Amino acid sequence: MTSSENYVHLWIASDAKTTAVALTEVGVSGRARVHEWGSVTDVSPDAPMSRETANRRATQQMILIAVVSIGICLAGGAPYAGVIFVAAFVLGALAIAGAIRAEQQGIVRTPDLRSFPDIHRLLTTPQEQRSFRALVTLAERVGRTLPALDELVEPSEAGELLAQALWDGAKNLARKQDIRAVRDDLRRHEKDTTDESSRAYRDLKHQRQQADALWKEVNGELATLVGQLTAAAEAGERFIRDRDLDETLQRTEKALAELVVDPMSGPSGASEQLADETTAVLDAYRELNDLYGGKH
Repeated sequence: MTSSENYVHLWIASDAKTTAVALTEVGVSGRARVHEWGSVTDVSPDAPMSRETANRRATQQMILIAVVSIGICLAGGAPYAGVIFVAAFVLGALAIAGAIRAEQQGIVRTPDLRSFPDIHRLLTTPQEQRSFRALVTLAERVGRTLPALDELVEPSEAGELLAQALWDGAKNLARKQDIRAVRDDLRRHEKDTTDESSRAYRDLKHQRQQADALWKEVNGELATLVGQLTAAAEAGERFIRDRDLDETLQRTEKALAELVVDPMSGPSGASEQLADETTAVLDAYRELNDLYGGKH
């Protein structure tokens, strides 16, 4: 697992056009929905206010500012009326600006991108954004099993491992995004290069083969990640189901023993299955850790 000295926390920010994934804080402008789980903070824009609601809020704020300003003047602040007027004007302008921002859909903000580009990945193609969101959904599925597995795996360490796996997934998807752009560019030029004996055609074909090989490689890495996360989710879910079944059978066996003279004895089949599922959970996390634990 990732050690406490190399603590990993992942930030994700998404809007309609961009998904930012980073090992430092990212967010969205304006009103935001924040979803925190494990070692992941996931931020997305909240629904913008309607113009009517935003205008009504700004009007209410300006009326409040005017009433308070007049009240201060009447209470002995008349000598400072100029200062009070300037303060009221500034607050009114801020209220109007806030209303304008409340109408607008939030967009991704990456304050440290220019200083630390290596710990940021920006996904701008719809395909890669959908793929990353599917990875997040799968990782959250794993995360929901962690509280019930606290005797088998340390939840905080497993949470960091999931964050690291998502970071590696984001890096692979950003790489795939770049390869996609190269392949699309090569396809456009293929239409204009019809002479198969020309050097340009041969070079184009060679580069297309290289791009296809990289495409296959990155898809293989992503498939491995999906497979490991799926294995961890399924192992945890099976363990929880079998543990609950085992506990139920133990309760009913005890209740039945009090109702019959000669109760059946012997080990529960569910207990044996639970032992198998415990091993499966540990194996799943061991494999996930071997692939993604400790990476940066």
